[in-house]
Amino acid sequence: MVFFVFIVATALSRSSQMTNKQSIINNLSPSGAPSHTTVESPVFIFGCPRSGTSLLSRLIGSHPRIAIPFESHLYNTFYPWLKYYGDLGQLKNRERLVDDILATEVMRDWSPRLSRQEVLATISQYNFHGIVDGILRTWTQAQGKQRWGEKTPAHLFYWREILSAFPKMQVLHIVRDGRDVALSWEKARFGPKHMYPLAQKWKQHLEVASVLKTELDNGSFLDVKYEELLQKPESVVRRICTFLNEEFSPEMLSFYKTETAYPTDRNNQKNLSKPPLVSNIGKWRLEMTARQLHIFEAVAGTTLEQYGYTPQLSQPRVSALEAMRFRFLEHPPRKILAMLKNKKGHIDGLRRLQIYCRLRLGL
Repeated sequence: MVFFVFIVATALSRSSQMTNKQSIINNLSPSGAPSHTTVESPVFIFGCPRSGTSLLSRLIGSHPRIAIPFESHLYNTFYPWLKYYGDLGQLKNRERLVDDILATEVMRDWSPRLSRQEVLATISQYNFHGIVDGILRTWTQAQGKQRWGEKTPAHLFYWREILSAFPKMQVLHIVRDGRDVALSWEKARFGPKHMYPLAQKWKQHLEVASVLKTELDNGSFLDVKYEELLQKPESVVRRICTFLNEEFSPEMLSFYKTETAYPTDRNNQKNLSKPPLVSNIGKWRLEMTARQLHIFEAVAGTTLEQYGYTPQLSQPRVSALEAMRFRFLEHPPRKILAMLKNKKGHIDGLRRLQIYCRLRLGL
């Protein structure tokens, strides 16, 4: 089983690095330039995993005009594989890509499930971004709404591709104290399982988001503090609605009463079934060990300060030898054990591996 999980992870990791630039350009549009395909500005929610992206998507998705489905993983899964699909101007190639997208485990979790024919009929631009838009518009229309949003944390690393296709996009970037993020992420069924890579990943997400922020004007990018959202939900949600040029709706604050399925992990589901929990603020003060705190602040203490969080330690350090021990000795067994327990991840990895192998073999 360990070997199988390693093979799946390795194959998918390598595939994500394979980018045939000319093939991708050919898939953007007949002229080689991506086209914006929606009338209304799409809403993208970015943030490090366990920063409150699910909470924010549920709040915004409860607006009577905005629909935000469960994570899609469209860009981080399929964008690196575009060269295998050929010219998306041809119907058979679009059908193949749509079929593969709808076959992934995350898309099977969407409720209601998408109809292949409805998606194909909704696509108005014959390129990858047009297919993304077609999928999200199909789901949005099924909700009886007019404007779509998307929440997949990994899509932050594809912001350039997304922005080129959707130049009118509006970004909601949620930020949470990295120490709380690390503790929550460590317990999740996915992601790093040691404080050293957890701190690195949190820092990396914020660094990439800061670059994106410089590319957008104030009307297109809004930072949302997770702690403020929990403490003053109505005030923050009203500010978000003003940013999105939408009327505030009290329904948004009742997101936890909705019966719409949201197939996240058990702990996240439990939290999302309640009003915003102020008790989720500063949990690291009680739960983080002295060693974990030292490691996190040594890696990301400066970033904590940049976002208004106060480090507890004065100039903590991690030596190169310690870093190697964390990366190569302490983290791998914890990660492997977590992967073995992640049954849903096995299913998702197997489905994606099947798609990838079929593409590579030209079947």
